[in-house]
Amino acid sequence: MVIKQIIRSGDSSGNGKVMKFRMSSGLEIVSFPTENPYGGQWDLGPTWNYAIMSDNAFLVDTGRWGQGRNLISMMKEAGLDAEDLKFVLITHSHEDHDGGLQDVVSMTGLKVRAHVTYDLLRRPYPDFSPEGNKKNFPAKCWHCFMPASFYTKNCLGYHDFLRSLEVETIGDDGAMLDTNIRAIHLPGHSPDCLAVLISEEAVIVGDIILPDITPWPTSLEMYDRVAPVLRPSYGEGGRLFGLERYISSLKELRSIAEKNPEIAVFPAHRLYYDDKWNCINLGDRIRELLEHHVQRCAAILEIVSSGPRTVDEIVVRHFEGSKLKGAGIHLARNEIISHCELMIKSGDLVETGQKTYMGTGSQNFVERIYG
Repeated sequence: MVIKQIIRSGDSSGNGKVMKFRMSSGLEIVSFPTENPYGGQWDLGPTWNYAIMSDNAFLVDTGRWGQGRNLISMMKEAGLDAEDLKFVLITHSHEDHDGGLQDVVSMTGLKVRAHVTYDLLRRPYPDFSPEGNKKNFPAKCWHCFMPASFYTKNCLGYHDFLRSLEVETIGDDGAMLDTNIRAIHLPGHSPDCLAVLISEEAVIVGDIILPDITPWPTSLEMYDRVAPVLRPSYGEGGRLFGLERYISSLKELRSIAEKNPEIAVFPAHRLYYDDKWNCINLGDRIRELLEHHVQRCAAILEIVSSGPRTVDEIVVRHFEGSKLKGAGIHLARNEIISHCELMIKSGDLVETGQKTYMGTGSQNFVERIYG
């Protein structure tokens, strides 16, 4: 049983809605939602950052660039001082989760813990980076599709900060964060994704599991872009990237749900959205997500059933036009590529040309996803 206490009311999307959750064991989790600028069809709502008030209390995530001071202000309003915390854990390297680190670290002195690939990819590698404007970007941003007008305004200071950041790394086997609290490495949405399992009664899942919306999977081609950085430690991209790796992470969470069917789930987005709480049953939500990916694969095979199609032709036929505006076209394109990669591995598609796909007549993807 989870008892909720409102510390500060927020808006209908959850912005500013500070909450305290008390677990049946007595452990308290305090949530601090920080605003995101995104809207429209791809709106995620705020990023939900969490303070775990265990013996060695710690913070999970810091919101996007420029939100660190707002996060600290909410913490103070909740009666939480930085001296009460031992460190901040970053669930993954997307800017809406680690962007607030500069303010948080400078104002509190908290040390930072994250997966080892976070530490590798936060750095620039001019000898390996793309030519042009991205030459001094951190490796994690080499695949960024945002225009120069966006990253010039929002990202350059963030990039500068990341270069000097000191990170205490967590390996693939995870780490104990406190008594009965451990970090679990669950890549696929991002190569460095961590979930936090709390005393078998709660799990903080970052973006691995979300209500309402399906998390964006990485593609294997994203590994190819950063392979010079990761190859010494990760010689095969499927260990960290791709839809199949994301599905494996879902199945690891499914095993937790099978042991603890009523486990409380704390996502990084849409915990509260559209004027309502979105309670997640972990096992049910994982079944829904697996079914979603099966249906998407089937839809792609239907599109290519009449002959070879390029990835862009599949995108236009599969997604509503409203979802392809602005950055949406890039998100949608990656979604299609990640599913096609899985179906090539399962023998359901062949690539007849550069990002051009044709069906083979099989549907082995079903067993690959559900199995």
